Amino acid sequence: MDGNQNNYYQNKKSINQNYWKLSTKTELETNFELFFSQRFNFPSALVPILLDNEVSKDNFELFLDPKIKNFLPDPDIFIDMDKTVKRIANEIENKNPIGIFGDYDVDGATSAALLTLFLQYFGIEVHIHIPDRFLEGYGPNICALNSLVSKGSNLIITVDCGINSNEPLRELNKTNIDCIIIDHHTPGDELPPAFSIVNPKRKENKVEYHYLSAVGITFIMIVGLTRELRQRGIFKKIKEPNLFTFLDLVALGTVCDVVPLRGLNRCFVKAGLTIISQRKNLGINALCDISDLNKIPDEETLGYKLGPKINAAGRIGSSNIGVSLLISKDVNKANELASKLYEINEKRKKLTNKFTLEAIGMVESEKNKIGKLPDFLFLVGENWSEGIIGILAGKIKEKYNRPCCIISLGQNHSKGSARSIPNIPIGEFFLQALEKRLLVKGGGHDLAAGLTIENNKIEMFKDFLISKVKLAFQNPFVSETSVTSQLSISALNSYLMDWIKKLGPWGQGNPIPKFLIKDVVIKKLVFFGKEKQHLLVKVSDNSGKIDCKIFNINETAFLTALEKNKSLHILGNLVSNEWNNKNKVEFNIIDIMT
Repeated sequence: MDGNQNNYYQNKKSINQNYWKLSTKTELETNFELFFSQRFNFPSALVPILLDNEVSKDNFELFLDPKIKNFLPDPDIFIDMDKTVKRIANEIENKNPIGIFGDYDVDGATSAALLTLFLQYFGIEVHIHIPDRFLEGYGPNICALNSLVSKGSNLIITVDCGINSNEPLRELNKTNIDCIIIDHHTPGDELPPAFSIVNPKRKENKVEYHYLSAVGITFIMIVGLTRELRQRGIFKKIKEPNLFTFLDLVALGTVCDVVPLRGLNRCFVKAGLTIISQRKNLGINALCDISDLNKIPDEETLGYKLGPKINAAGRIGSSNIGVSLLISKDVNKANELASKLYEINEKRKKLTNKFTLEAIGMVESEKNKIGKLPDFLFLVGENWSEGIIGILAGKIKEKYNRPCCIISLGQNHSKGSARSIPNIPIGEFFLQALEKRLLVKGGGHDLAAGLTIENNKIEMFKDFLISKVKLAFQNPFVSETSVTSQLSISALNSYLMDWIKKLGPWGQGNPIPKFLIKDVVIKKLVFFGKEKQHLLVKVSDNSGKIDCKIFNINETAFLTALEKNKSLHILGNLVSNEWNNKNKVEFNIIDIMT
């Protein structure tokens, strides 16, 4: 594409108020295209993906088939790992019960399940506590910790939580009970008084593994623990467990926690998907069945089919159902729990749709009032379920491409959840607000965070966030979407789709390729889905035709731009529709330019 065409897309806003960023082909790309086309029959349209992932001629085959052994660090590089594995090994040798305190999301459930199944392999009695989101809130509380102690646990391990739970752990520290924290959330300035803390985000650790999920850290810990047990001669009596069989749980938690799918995370997911396809975990198998899965599981399966059902229990149901399912050893019990999760998730979907329409109305009202879309979206709802506000914040963020904080108003205290965009570290902002005593609780990641706040501080907190976002955007808000390649419809074929599958898995930090098709003509529009909430758009250009889909059309700004025989430019992802054993290449539309 020449510079003038580039300028057209980068100087005109799309329907989603984005500029489309296309790069002029460099000499390096041209050389890459020539080499990889001749050597591997690799499509030139995907060369930017290789460059973005720093793939060279020397490591191309390793990138296609990454080996965990080449990416897995020595567990002892993490501060406190050595004392952690030694302490847990003591409990295993002495056959003492162990308590596990997890989080109610998928990363927490898979972390707790992974650790439980590993300990049970050695005959250890494990007691798990997943807090009730509404009655207990996020993270350890002293009542729940004491409950685990009362069941005989002298050691409690928190997974995917605990790093900012100073007060309850101070109380526990007054006893002779040890607590180990395994977490990946950003610590505050003061670490809680635990026996040991394994967290890649501790200041003493190098930054290279900050991107790991809690279940990824838990897996690395059991690698170190297995080594410690081997050195103690445990495996002279019993067979050493095959840790790779646990990678299905690691893959599920990694994808659903939306951490970057690069490096070790990409290895975890790629290997874990192979384990999931073998249907070895009864709980995951039951979830696949209840989801009517009719294709080999991929990252989309984990993120959009399985994960939401596990999450639903923590949002509006009983928070321990997810982990109970994942550790189930009885087929009938697993099927029963999967059915419960399915029903809860269907209820969650209806509530989410209702709240989403209300939130969109509030944003549009504010937009009309001030004459533009705010750079930061801050919404307060009186009847919004606090278990769903995270999803709601994500939907609003996606629709408007703005960081969004949703507050579920309570009587004296309220809960909140936020989702952000690149370069707006919302978790860091929440921690700063916590230090200023604007929040009762708060923290998270760069792209997602949660909070508890006193109602009389909501407006002050809103002003604080708006000021932070303004500082992040010294210039007027500009949103760009990087385009992998511009293609004609004829180039969107199964050959290209096969290579896209080989280069995956795709997700946060490793986005699926986005292709631009210019000057397509709409031939047909067909609504589909139970509530006709999705739209099939049949389009053509001078090279061919393709079926395109837009999911949840009412949550987008596209509907008014679509009409039969209209010509426009579309941006989206190539996908393989494997419904009813058919393998058809289609295009999912993510943005439109007229």
